[in-house]
Amino acid sequence: MKTYLYLDVYIFLNFIMNLFLIMITAIVRQKKSRIFCMILVSLAVSLFSAATTWLLWGKNGWQLVCAVFQMMILVFFSFPYEGKSVFAGDFLAFLFLAFFSGGCIGACMNFLSRWTHSGKGIACGEIITAVVILFILFFLFRWEILKQRNQKRNVLSAKIIHRKKEYQIRALFDTGNSLVSPYTGERVAVISKKLAQQMALEKEQNPILIPYSSIGGKGLMKAYRIEEICFADDRTEKDFLAAVSENLGTENEIQMIFNNR
Repeated sequence: MKTYLYLDVYIFLNFIMNLFLIMITAIVRQKKSRIFCMILVSLAVSLFSAATTWLLWGKNGWQLVCAVFQMMILVFFSFPYEGKSVFAGDFLAFLFLAFFSGGCIGACMNFLSRWTHSGKGIACGEIITAVVILFILFFLFRWEILKQRNQKRNVLSAKIIHRKKEYQIRALFDTGNSLVSPYTGERVAVISKKLAQQMALEKEQNPILIPYSSIGGKGLMKAYRIEEICFADDRTEKDFLAAVSENLGTENEIQMIFNNR
């Protein structure tokens, strides 16, 4: 009876770890796979792992070979096949995440063991708690990746052409930029002060004062005419207004915020 209890615990923990690792791999490698498929494969591999561990008990070399084979099966059947090179990349990513997660779980269990038992052993509940902590970190990691991915979709490389000179920049398309000229009604982009100085806009033009209102307060921004901008997706804009911001471009690579309403 005691043996079966330990076997059940082993299968359950193995299933949780398989599912956790394959889900992280899917996010890191940006794989498209159904959660049902990952659950089914993780469960099958955990059952297979329990069987091979019991049959090969004491044969460490063969257990290592089976463990590698099980990981390959897990990766191969969890994602659609896209070629040998892609599978190799997925498998290496899975291995790295497995070692990294194993270290994190070990650290968590060590902390929980000292906190609850003062080093008298590690309970099954502590292992599950450590896995739950990693699951939470996983979802936070996933949220951060999705946020960065959405931001990158709105950031494009662009080329400004002004007075027969070209300037390579990074532009952010932001519908929240509601800056509009009160004189002509046209939308107004925002550029960094550094870019404005490189283009010598203040020396060649008299500024147009554009009123603005934001969370930080209200005021007037100096705006200048720019001849043309060409974006990486083949969109172009000619003869547009760009207001100069003191804060833009100081801490990131964005030199322009474009209103794409």
